Amino acid sequence: MDKNNEPWRLANEYVRIVDDRNFEEAEDIMWPDFTQHGPGFGAESRQVFIDNLEFLRQYSRTFHLIGSQFGEWDGDRYSGETYCIASHFYVKDDVEHKMDMGIRYQETIEVREGVAKYLKRDLNVVWTEDRPLGGES
Repeated sequence: MDKNNEPWRLANEYVRIVDDRNFEEAEDIMWPDFTQHGPGFGAESRQVFIDNLEFLRQYSRTFHLIGSQFGEWDGDRYSGETYCIASHFYVKDDVEHKMDMGIRYQETIEVREGVAKYLKRDLNVVWTEDRPLGGES
């Protein structure tokens, strides 16, 4: 395992799991004691987090785009940050809308028995925009 590639690999797996709605696959990238907190919600375990992902089914689809990534390893623990734009598509009054969120994930990755997984991935929402698709405002 190249630990320097793990933050990027895990972030890519995370967005694929969420956008493909294969929520149970989060077990592959998160430790059972994984936590996540954000505005108005929290998950104190991996299973609670996976259960919470069901709220995404209210959207017809999602699209997460990973941006900058910063952090460093201290032994078998990585502390860092990943920037993301998360798009959520839905229909309101027969018009398709898109709600975008600019997110800065504050994350901790831990290596156990040679395997790197998320231990924590807190969500800091920097901005949101919700609008009809097609350029209307």
